[in-house]
Amino acid sequence: MKRLFLGLCLLSASIVMAETEPLFYESFDKCIDDEGENYGYTGGNDGQWGGNVGTAIVIYEDNEGWTYDYANGAYQCVKVGTSKYQGWIKTPQIPCSGDVTLTFRAAPWEGDSIFTVSVSGGTADKTYFELKKNQWNDLTVNISDITSGIKVTFSSLYKHRFFLDEVKITPATPGTPAIRVPDGKTVDFGFVGKYYTSQSRVIEVIGENLTGNITATLEDGENDLFAVSPSILPAAGGQLTITLKEGASAGDMHGTSLKLRGKDASNNTIEKAITLLVEVGNIDLEGSGTKDDPYTIADRILLAKNDGTVWEGTYYWVTGYVLGSVKRYNDTFDGVCDNDNTSLVLAATPDETNWNKIVTVQIGQDARAALNVIDNPELIGQQIKVQGILVYGSNATPLYLGKPGVRNVNNNDQYVRPAKDATAIEHTEYDMNMPVYDVLGRKVDESYHGIVIQGGKKWLR
Repeated sequence: MKRLFLGLCLLSASIVMAETEPLFYESFDKCIDDEGENYGYTGGNDGQWGGNVGTAIVIYEDNEGWTYDYANGAYQCVKVGTSKYQGWIKTPQIPCSGDVTLTFRAAPWEGDSIFTVSVSGGTADKTYFELKKNQWNDLTVNISDITSGIKVTFSSLYKHRFFLDEVKITPATPGTPAIRVPDGKTVDFGFVGKYYTSQSRVIEVIGENLTGNITATLEDGENDLFAVSPSILPAAGGQLTITLKEGASAGDMHGTSLKLRGKDASNNTIEKAITLLVEVGNIDLEGSGTKDDPYTIADRILLAKNDGTVWEGTYYWVTGYVLGSVKRYNDTFDGVCDNDNTSLVLAATPDETNWNKIVTVQIGQDARAALNVIDNPELIGQQIKVQGILVYGSNATPLYLGKPGVRNVNNNDQYVRPAKDATAIEHTEYDMNMPVYDVLGRKVDESYHGIVIQGGKKWLR
């Protein structure tokens, strides 16, 4: 039937396109047997919904770039999935931004009824569909928060099969009220240790064609774990700060929904849901913090990112290679030098140049004579152990001079270093042709920043 009315459809389409300018249209009309041939382009538009149909190996599309698995050509449409395997078919990349409307036709295989739609690059308002049997179902999905194009995937579910046809993407109607979150619909705090410190994320909210304010409300009773500020934004939107409070239990996955709500000109509610996630558990470390089994540099960095006040006032051992001492700017880390007698910089290897992979050490008065690199230049490149506080002060900071730190290495019982007359530990000298990195781990232009060569290594001046 679809082919008999093709002329009329094309005439209608030309009128619609003049009004709405579809961004993408796929008819699958080329999936058809030539006269006297039978490649399996049957099922769907010929009224057959099961049996030995939809078996064509090749799918002919109007648009290049479709990809699929366990999908076959049917009569001027495609069949997705088999009785044994879930299938999928994905559009090419469709250039667009803002909001669009996806329309398509789908029909279930005889005895089946469900399938899903997923969108890469945007947020779909509906992803799960249950189809009426023995007929085409005309379906619509509104897609928002698009920044640089989308791909749409149609997938069978639980080995259910379906036919797909007439896929079209059109711009959303101008002036449509919407709440957008350009960074996506999920705020994931990731994995944190069971003694994590409070942390925050900032998201941008954009309101379009709304009247009144946008309210932000936490659902599912997780107000004891998350906090949102402010709770009310103007109709045009603004920034929301989402804070993960302290207090989750070890081994727990927590999730909740942040609902953003506004009103359109007809007082209808416009809603956007943001998912908040955090997983809390025990961190897998290489060492245990004892003198015989010290924390590694990677352990110390991981602890600084994920845990909190459990270590306040408690001393632990950390081991690493000495790179030098801390070069400071406004009393924060600004690189490595060899002329500070109150600090050390440790790394997992003696040639580390990525400042996101180092630990800083505070040397107290009694340990200073043995550990400062001015009087002990032979320490550079050597592996040592130090014992100190990992979390410090009333604000429970895990940092020293802006980096994961070991503080209060004060006396001779709090370090293990090679003897002054010991043979230097062999290590590979830093390649002078390698790039230089700044404190953020970014490559720098030597001609602009300049460098200092010390101890066979390159440092920022």
